[in-house]
Amino acid sequence: MNYNGYTKKELISKAKNSVINHNDVEATNAAMETIRAGIDPIDIIEEGFIEGMKTVGDRFEEGKLSLVEILIASKTMNKGISILKPAVISAHENTCFFGNLMLTL
Repeated sequence: MNYNGYTKKELISKAKNSVINHNDVEATNAAMETIRAGIDPIDIIEEGFIEGMKTVGDRFEEGKLSLVEILIASKTMNKGISILKPAVISAHENTCFFGNLMLTL
């Protein structure tokens, strides 16, 4: 399905790649496009931003990235998630955040 020029799969990929590439602008754009498109923000958080951090973590464990790069990637992820938080809370009334920990009841 196409949402405002993007498919859900493209937005997930954009979010994931933004974290892997430490691209704050791409993370922000992915989050804003998700909201504009009316896509469930939890999907973009879980399948995009968090999967991007898993990839970064795997590369760190393989010795391909430094700890500093993990911190930079987490900062990028936080930029995207902070934009999506209000949309998550309004779309899922039984959801709350504690820092970056999301709890759905």
